[in-house]
Amino acid sequence: MSAELVFKIAFVAAFVVASTIAARTARVASREHGGSLNQLTNEARGLIWIRGGLGIVFYGALFAWLFASQRARWAYVDLPSALRWSAAVALIPVLAFFRSSFVQLGSNYRGGVGLYDRHELVVRGPYAVVRHPIYAAFIAIMVLVLLLSANWVLGLSGLLLVSSIAVVRIPVEEQQLGERFGSAWIDYARQTGSLIPFVGRRPHDLL
Repeated sequence: MSAELVFKIAFVAAFVVASTIAARTARVASREHGGSLNQLTNEARGLIWIRGGLGIVFYGALFAWLFASQRARWAYVDLPSALRWSAAVALIPVLAFFRSSFVQLGSNYRGGVGLYDRHELVVRGPYAVVRHPIYAAFIAIMVLVLLLSANWVLGLSGLLLVSSIAVVRIPVEEQQLGERFGSAWIDYARQTGSLIPFVGRRPHDLL
């Protein structure tokens, strides 16, 4: 088995695991609160078009990498094999962090923006150190995909896709959380980073 095939298998396995975790949590939230599992029904304004455009590029590049590698040689970057193997191994702890984030969020998972009537302010697990661990994990995964695939079109389009979602959603989510939870949210935001521990703490009044 070639190293390239191992890298592709590692990506597919990670993709299946991440998708399964997200889908399972979405079903739990849907049973608890009702509503649609379709994320687009709760998406931030304008983000649907960004997701659509970048998604086409990402999945097109993904298909080319998995099934038509020789036709897309121009998109490849000559990365050291050790770096690509390291990225494959690093997917394991990142996926564990990803899973823990979803587990702790549980039925509070929305799959878009907006809060449930019985929404809880989650401050345990990964949320004890960063306010948006799911976005952080998605971004980390896409960085690893860039290194794993050695395909700049696939990696950068994926990174732009998940980063744009985080950039657009985070201000909306934080405003909604501040309005709902008041001083509890303010105290929490003062102690935690946004995407990286200790980076992006909010020292000022958010209301």
